[in-house]
Amino acid sequence: MAERNYWTRMRRNRMSRRGLLRASARAGVGAAGLALVGCGDDDDDGQQAAMQAQPQQQQDEQQAEQQAQQQQQQAATAEEQQEQQQAVAQAQAQQAAGGPQYGGMVQIAGDDGGLFDPAATIHGGTDASIFQCFDFINYLGAGNEITDAMAELPEIIDELNFVYQIKPDVYWQDLPPLDGRQFTAEDAVFGYERFSWDNPEFVYRDRYTLVENFEAVDELTMHVTASEPFAPLLVAMAETGALMVARDIVDQYGDAEVSSNPDLVVGTGSMMLESREPDVETVLKRNPNYYRPAPDGGTLPYFDGYNIIWGLDNANRIAQYIAGKTDFLWLQWYGELQEIETVQAEVGEDAIVVVPNPVAFGLATHVHCEVEPYTDPRVRLALHHAVDRPGIIATTLGAGTIGGPVAETIAPYGWGIDILSQLPGYRSGDEREADLAEGRKLLEASGYDPSTVPPMEVWDWASDQGQVLQQNFGDVGFEVEILELTTADSLAARQNREFSMITLGQQAAADPDLLYNDLHTTGGQNYGNFSDPAIDEMLVKGRTTFAVEDRKAIYDEIQTILLEEHAPRLWWHWSQATIGHRPWLQGYYPTPGITPTNQVMNQCWFDETRTI
Repeated sequence: MAERNYWTRMRRNRMSRRGLLRASARAGVGAAGLALVGCGDDDDDGQQAAMQAQPQQQQDEQQAEQQAQQQQQQAATAEEQQEQQQAVAQAQAQQAAGGPQYGGMVQIAGDDGGLFDPAATIHGGTDASIFQCFDFINYLGAGNEITDAMAELPEIIDELNFVYQIKPDVYWQDLPPLDGRQFTAEDAVFGYERFSWDNPEFVYRDRYTLVENFEAVDELTMHVTASEPFAPLLVAMAETGALMVARDIVDQYGDAEVSSNPDLVVGTGSMMLESREPDVETVLKRNPNYYRPAPDGGTLPYFDGYNIIWGLDNANRIAQYIAGKTDFLWLQWYGELQEIETVQAEVGEDAIVVVPNPVAFGLATHVHCEVEPYTDPRVRLALHHAVDRPGIIATTLGAGTIGGPVAETIAPYGWGIDILSQLPGYRSGDEREADLAEGRKLLEASGYDPSTVPPMEVWDWASDQGQVLQQNFGDVGFEVEILELTTADSLAARQNREFSMITLGQQAAADPDLLYNDLHTTGGQNYGNFSDPAIDEMLVKGRTTFAVEDRKAIYDEIQTILLEEHAPRLWWHWSQATIGHRPWLQGYYPTPGITPTNQVMNQCWFDETRTI
């Protein structure tokens, strides 16, 4: 049977909502959670009347289809029951072994970049620390499966209407001005609407542009209405940045203060901010009123809190771990396999548990398309041809993989090395020499003035990559100085669009719609002010198309045009992070997000062998 669009295919299958959410991710529909279909019962009487008016062959086909639907529904139910039984068995096994232990402070290395508002930051350090104080309506869990959090999974009325039921025992932290009150549907409405405010610092403001209305139906019920079918909607509601900030605090203090003042970090998350001494340490403590129950019948989280140690460079992090003073070698988004091997060689393989965690996060050079000489696409393309991707990846010590505009982990839309290695800028050997020659021609044809080239800003953490880029650009005759910036200054320069060509991280998502955020004229993370009406039109089409094959064709075309005609960013790296942690830390598992926040860390615990 010929492939039909996403709606008709899923309506035919009539899976349960949970099964549908799970199947959509596993089918590679972008983790766009694309479970956007009605879950109500069909009108059986209407179906029978319609069948009586149809030819016998069509009736037979429909009857066979209904029988298949019933079988699939039974299979989905059986699968859910089996999963539940496995979860119960796992909990019983833990209890038999003594169960998860309460207590202990997690020792990690990190900082927060001086940003505390989820709407304004994608900085990985913040995600691993301050973001533990906030929480989500739904989570993106392992395998990109959408799971419940502060709200149950949505009731899907039709492709435009979704109802979220807030759990009745979710409370704001017992700090002023919230003072431990119930989290409500009004809070959820405010939290989501705020992302779309006309604030240039809000990096996620385009994520909900196709939502017509967030409405609090009653105290614990939120109705979400889309203006048109929006493929990534359910994932956008659950992804890394969709953390809830309280109206009470925003109204009283304003956005600028919420972003810059750590004393206003009050959320619904598993941790509360205890203290923060910049360049020294941030301390989080356990939220005693956290809403999620533990498998053993207690309450999460198991840990008493976190000690987040600032200012550890790579060598110091390794030394601290070897000395037994930290629980993670890498907690964040950029674990280097070579560092883990160094630890194993020093203290033995048993001293560190290795967890691969490929995520849709990477490093790229953001080019400002309104700053000379980068207004000319020939200059940008010349530099794209010059970049030695394998050389840059070598500096990541096994933490990265070569990538294009969409991460390969976002299946089936991202391009892997098999495709990229055939393209200019990604090729090697004699073909790379041809790319360099083409880069010189493009640069010469642009007629740019070498004396006007501004310095290339580089995040101090990425100085090695910046030096490789500087050498690469020199291979096509483009000379540029490096301006090394601190984390805080780098983030501010990018956020304020006060840069020329800056090497920094880029967050993806679980869906190719990340490119709308990155490169649409109005995109919240379009830091370099790239604008092309044809690309804008395709990006809109991509987010409103549901058939997987059709969406893939759209994003294939977008990626081709970006790499062949524009190069608004120099894409070269996506994370292939490897997490290393102590063997006495239990319950850790990888997630699709750039860091493991509440959905993972609140379920981890230390067993009795812990020695820190």
